[in-house]
Amino acid sequence: MKKTLLALALVGASTSAFADAWLYGGVSAGRADYNNNSDTPMGFHVGTGILPIIGIEAGYWKHGNFDINDQNKGNGYAELGSWYAALKPSIDIGPVQLYAKGGLHYYNADYKNGLSNQSSDNGTDFMYGVGAEYFVTDMLSVGASWQRFNGVKTIANSKDLDSFTINATLHIF
Repeated sequence: MKKTLLALALVGASTSAFADAWLYGGVSAGRADYNNNSDTPMGFHVGTGILPIIGIEAGYWKHGNFDINDQNKGNGYAELGSWYAALKPSIDIGPVQLYAKGGLHYYNADYKNGLSNQSSDNGTDFMYGVGAEYFVTDMLSVGASWQRFNGVKTIANSKDLDSFTINATLHIF
């Protein structure tokens, strides 16, 4: 039993060398899908590693513009964006970091074109995702991720928004 615990401790210490950055920040871009159409989301994130295997992350996503055609309210599009805060457990396998994240997001939908007379919609719901990053250097990682932002409500409906993105992150300290 002692040997097993010692082995697990050594593996955990050796695989978490990259994950314990006190501060990191980065940018992301990719493809977002909402209400049967897609756009290019862009975002930024900052975070800190509170333990070698878990961190706290926050950021902003401009999800993009999504068409809305409503017989009663008109045609146009909604500009969707979210602020989020999440816990981010991770594990490092050599230079690769695998992670998940889960937390809350506050979304906003601003209406444009034929819908500009509609008031904005906003709300709070859950968000979660998974991803992988490869450490190019000790301070720079690149990767890919998937996120789901639950319950994004517009005048047309309330649906989940999915995004597939690539990211670059700078790890400091």
